[in-house]
Amino acid sequence: MSRTYDIVIIGSGIAGSISAAILAKHGLKTLILDAGQHPRFSIGEAMTPESGLLLRLLAQRFGIPELAFIASPEQIVRHIGSSACGIKLAFSFAWHAAGVDSAAEHVVAPPLDAPEAHLYRQDIDFYALLLALQHGANARHHTRIEGFEFLPEGVAIRLADGESLQARYVIDAAAQGSPLARQLGVRTTDGLATHTCSFFTHMLNVKAYEEVASNTDQSPIPLFQSTLHHIFEEGWLWIIPFDNHSESTNRLCSVGFQYNCLKYQPSGTPEQEFSRLLDRYPSIARHFTEARVARDWVHAPRLNYRSRTILGERFCLLAQAAGFIDPLFSRGLITTFESILRLMPRLIDAVRQDHWQLDRFASVERHLRNAVAVNDRLVSCSYEAFRDFPLWNAWHRVWLSGSNLGGAYLGGLLQALRDGQSGSAFDAHLESARCPGHLSFDAPGYEDFFESACRVMDGVRQKRLSSADAISTLHRLLGQHAADLLPYDYANLDNRFLRKCRVQ
Repeated sequence: MSRTYDIVIIGSGIAGSISAAILAKHGLKTLILDAGQHPRFSIGEAMTPESGLLLRLLAQRFGIPELAFIASPEQIVRHIGSSACGIKLAFSFAWHAAGVDSAAEHVVAPPLDAPEAHLYRQDIDFYALLLALQHGANARHHTRIEGFEFLPEGVAIRLADGESLQARYVIDAAAQGSPLARQLGVRTTDGLATHTCSFFTHMLNVKAYEEVASNTDQSPIPLFQSTLHHIFEEGWLWIIPFDNHSESTNRLCSVGFQYNCLKYQPSGTPEQEFSRLLDRYPSIARHFTEARVARDWVHAPRLNYRSRTILGERFCLLAQAAGFIDPLFSRGLITTFESILRLMPRLIDAVRQDHWQLDRFASVERHLRNAVAVNDRLVSCSYEAFRDFPLWNAWHRVWLSGSNLGGAYLGGLLQALRDGQSGSAFDAHLESARCPGHLSFDAPGYEDFFESACRVMDGVRQKRLSSADAISTLHRLLGQHAADLLPYDYANLDNRFLRKCRVQ
């Protein structure tokens, strides 16, 4: 096997494999290195409208239609397998107070315009790897990296077995395990407001929401076909089923819970902490009366990190190698796919022109830094809003209104590509977005509203504002910024199932 490559990618997960497929498709000699092998477990299982649109954009922009299959539950079942996904018709959030049953009125569940997928990542990531191999990339698993040496002509990669590889450029897509970030010593939690830990696994026999709750007929969609978030003052728990549609042959359900470590510091084993949570919240416990753990719990003592350095003249820390905040709102895949969409054209041109100056990649770094900072702001404020349902009911509209603007912007980009826009014109269009890494992509008026709303939550955190005062202020801001938002009646706090319909 060759020891010299245009691009070496660290990590054969979804980020590294999609990047490799694109680069190989466009003629670059590409190698993936990974210390592990497939199949394997990964979080980041819930798709969103934005992540689905970004996959379709990647497929259209780079001429790999198979990438778009991952964006559709129907296409996943048809082309990848009946075990590879569950279905998602909504985001749903059920609020709980300790020691009492939850109330049906304490649920918000924004329905989606079209079905999204719950990704069974071991199948999806392997599918992405096979796409990369199909388009000409090479891959080596069980391969540990000893270190990197940066040279004028590229990067020398020393492997643990003594072998050395040469690359003109390195993409580290190994997420929290990034060997390049470790060598550079760039990881930090400084400046982050979010301080959360996580416990997660896959289970069998998790009961559907409709089996354990009363008065579920208020929701316009069945909540067992949603990404279900149980929220409570000190954190939240996800339920992401893969067995919630008629064509599924996967009996598993993803379960994970996060704590705000500024409010509660877990000290027990994962099993002990899970038992404690169920004892405290009886309505959540009813999901698990017959459940069995299908794999060992994973415990991440702190989820949140960023990187002081993201790009150099011959490397990029891609997506979650650059930083990660929390799985809330499923923004990890959005950042991953957008960073690939921004990096690939610049990298392909850099190889062809042998031009590696950092200014070529400046917008990629700006996007990644913004994405980490904005998600930190969004998530830390959301954890504050978990303290009571009325506050959450008001606050979640700040996220939802930005998410809808982001989806509308990406939909416009996709339509332009489908109408024949050239790749270079598309790249320039994306480059011109005024809010890279932000929820809206290109709506400064919304971003002003977002920051104003976050300052309200800062007041709650600092005990300068009561929940009632915060709700009143958020409601006023929603009304004042109505012209900056899509006309979906966000200021109507009585509507807990916001539909995408125009306000008359």
